[in-house]
Amino acid sequence: MKSVNSLFLLLSMMVLTPVSVVSQSVSKVLQPYVDSGELPGFVTVVAKADKVLSMECLGYQDIAKNKKMEPNSLFWIASQSKPIAGAAVMMLVDEGKLNLDEPITTYLPELKDMKVSRVSRENWQVTERVTQPITLRQLLTHTSGMSWVAGVQERTGKIDVLPFSLSLYVTAMTPLIAEPGEKFSYSNQSINIAATIVERISGMPYADFLQKRIFEPLGMTNTTFWPAGRQLEKLVIPYKQGKDGKLEETIIDQLQYPLDDKSKRFAEAAGGLFSTPVDLVKFYQMIANKGLFNGKRLLTENSVAELGKDQTDKNVKEQRGLGWAVSDDWIGHAGAYGTDSRFYFKDGVIVMLYVLQQDLPKYGEACQLFWKEVEAKYHL
Repeated sequence: MKSVNSLFLLLSMMVLTPVSVVSQSVSKVLQPYVDSGELPGFVTVVAKADKVLSMECLGYQDIAKNKKMEPNSLFWIASQSKPIAGAAVMMLVDEGKLNLDEPITTYLPELKDMKVSRVSRENWQVTERVTQPITLRQLLTHTSGMSWVAGVQERTGKIDVLPFSLSLYVTAMTPLIAEPGEKFSYSNQSINIAATIVERISGMPYADFLQKRIFEPLGMTNTTFWPAGRQLEKLVIPYKQGKDGKLEETIIDQLQYPLDDKSKRFAEAAGGLFSTPVDLVKFYQMIANKGLFNGKRLLTENSVAELGKDQTDKNVKEQRGLGWAVSDDWIGHAGAYGTDSRFYFKDGVIVMLYVLQQDLPKYGEACQLFWKEVEAKYHL
């Protein structure tokens, strides 16, 4: 492992650090982009483990219907689903039911004949048996060698077309793109296989596991793979740039519609969740409080530390936790359409940015200004 400060140590130090954070507006840098019509709207959150310091709403969740952004606006959080998958795995590790360094074939013998695709010395594409088994730790750090998505998902362009039980067999027939542990390769399929292990070991569907073990204890009442009923009234519309340069409604192109159709859409652990700012901040508060939320323990302190510690081998330059992106200053994750959440070690500050957009030209510039403003105001 790389030599970096342990998250456990950093979290422990927080207890001794005087609270110097005061509520301040961090959204003013985003307002001009909303006023100019370059970006549709935002919700920003600043919080600590025990309280929300600010929750600011700008612009619109649905411009055509004149619906403004609200704290309970429902966003597709995409890859922000991955840290939740990591937490689900660690709950079973806490119970002694899973081991991060155990070959995944212990839990899923269907994957015992995995192969890797290589280019031979003669420049032929060849498929060979892997020389070492994939571990659960490698699944969660994107170093398993698995592809971005399973073959069926790649062909359809949709990530929610297969239940885990079928995706497992597609994975078994799909050669790895690298030997396990050899390199970092961002892989939704790795996270989905980890979720399949959660299903197999817990004996319940992954979505039910999340509901029972994470969402209900945290009071995350509007976090789901299948937004339905009144939730759809709060759904944030994603926007792209139209031919006239103005904002134009679009869809989430990685998902099937209607979103509430459980007969055709399936849980996607790596990027399928919808959530609200009010909901998701609770998950991050639990992490900031070392596994506790309102007196309920969801994870052990050691497991929280493990989630956010850089787990990749020295030959891998990318820093990754167990389902988390990590740096020396924060842990968190972003989502494909613009949502982003970070837990900063200094003073235990949680910062979240919510927007749904598809490659809008000013999005990157606005985000850079936002994170710069946050880090300056809160001395992060």
